[in-house]
Amino acid sequence: MDTILSRCIKDYENLDETSKRSRVGIFTGIVGIVVNLCLVILKLVAGFITGAVSITADAANNFSDAASSIVTLIGFKMAGKPADKEHPYGHGRMEYIAGLVVAELILLMGAELLHTSVLKIIHPNKVIFSVVSIVILVFSILAKIFLALINNKLGHKFNSTTMLATASDSRNDVLATSVVLISVILTSFSNFNFDAYAGALVAILVLIAGVCTIRDTVSPLLGKAPDERMVSGIKRIVLSNNRIYGFHDLIVHDYGPGRKFVSLHAEIDKDLDLVTAHDCVDAIEKQISEEFKCYVSIHADPIDIGYKNKN
Repeated sequence: MDTILSRCIKDYENLDETSKRSRVGIFTGIVGIVVNLCLVILKLVAGFITGAVSITADAANNFSDAASSIVTLIGFKMAGKPADKEHPYGHGRMEYIAGLVVAELILLMGAELLHTSVLKIIHPNKVIFSVVSIVILVFSILAKIFLALINNKLGHKFNSTTMLATASDSRNDVLATSVVLISVILTSFSNFNFDAYAGALVAILVLIAGVCTIRDTVSPLLGKAPDERMVSGIKRIVLSNNRIYGFHDLIVHDYGPGRKFVSLHAEIDKDLDLVTAHDCVDAIEKQISEEFKCYVSIHADPIDIGYKNKN
């Protein structure tokens, strides 16, 4: 994957983690836009040929995905902006906001698809079988599998909520398009209106995906508790230093993926000279920063070791 990114993103190997993350987000956003717009055009053609509402609904779903990718692209671009006077901790949370906008688009499209499908259940129409349409739907499934794999891999690599949300949406699209494919075939060779019901099912899947995406993006914006693995790791690093007798007031501020700020009070012998205490705290800050890719500030809290041991 790094080889592909190096070929597609200029000077990829020499970028820092935050810049890589921004460039990769932009790259996946462009790929998503191109793929989804192609699928929209192909499915509109297939829907026109067959008269299947489920295919047209699936095309609308892909159009929503393309719009979501555009929002994601803007989000990563804005999140990559450096800190300024008004935003001293950077613009990283713009990615969370972009994810929230994506979720709202998904919900709106899902509601419209459900409305259209219910109308087709009440007033069914004839679906015409077409080999071209079947090929288009199969191609769509393969394309969505590709998008799910690439966004899932890069989302985990760069800890991106937005890319993981896109991967989840693509997986749901694979299922949705598979249902559409089956329903079109069954409706073409039977008297039952599978097509409209499949359209309704696609709409419900879209709505569920939207709700899940809102949950995943709102949580960090509200200030969720830090990851237990991170807390345990910080504790391990701090207490592994034999000059540290304990710590307290651990706080993790999340200003967006790749922009976490950690602060804590480390208990150090009050009789330790200032230079040694500074070097000790500095080493711990560096180790935590390297392991968890965050900014760290540790306050050296002088304590009376004799009194502490006595109690």
